[in-house]
Amino acid sequence: MSNKLIENLKSFNRKERFYLVGQMLGNPEFRMDDKQLDKISELIGIKISGEYYAAMDYHLDWIYASLFLIQEHDEKTFPRNFIDNKKQIDLQISGTQEDVDFLLAFVDHENTTHIVMIEAKGDSYFSNAQLNSKNKRFNAIFGDEDTWPNVRPHFLLCSPKEPQKINVEEPAYFIFKNSKLPWLELDMGEGKNKVTRCDDEGEPYNNGEYWTVENR
Repeated sequence: MSNKLIENLKSFNRKERFYLVGQMLGNPEFRMDDKQLDKISELIGIKISGEYYAAMDYHLDWIYASLFLIQEHDEKTFPRNFIDNKKQIDLQISGTQEDVDFLLAFVDHENTTHIVMIEAKGDSYFSNAQLNSKNKRFNAIFGDEDTWPNVRPHFLLCSPKEPQKINVEEPAYFIFKNSKLPWLELDMGEGKNKVTRCDDEGEPYNNGEYWTVENR
């Protein structure tokens, strides 16, 4: 796949779990299930081609760097974009491991590169604080529709149950579709259990001297 942005995305991926999972499952290219590709295509309103790049636990810093390096640069170092006088907050290159759980990138028939970012929750729920943190990064990384010509980002939530009461402040231009955050169902099967610390009567207690198993 000869696309500068996708080649950049590939070059930053140093997550050992990506290579370990791919190797252990005999699927080093992270080839996806066709049914899942169809579901994502339907959610974003764009048919995903057979050529794509998929990765897991992908850092937001790497996404911005991949976009930035589409352009030609003579320099070897680049100034960070701090937003306060104490030089503590940079929402483009943050130096943190804030990531998206799954990333999918492909080029459509009009030569637009799409970056699909998926955030997943299994046992817990999506908090507005977490989503607002991601959204601030998205605004800084992707700007508006004219910031990165021929690039189109997408954001999906993935969980067993559809999230409720989502509130995102100053949402990035791309995250809502038809006034909702697109949602993909996560199938975690049945019969899941949870280990809980408790007291001697089985009541949950963080410093309890006992533990019990609860059905989830």
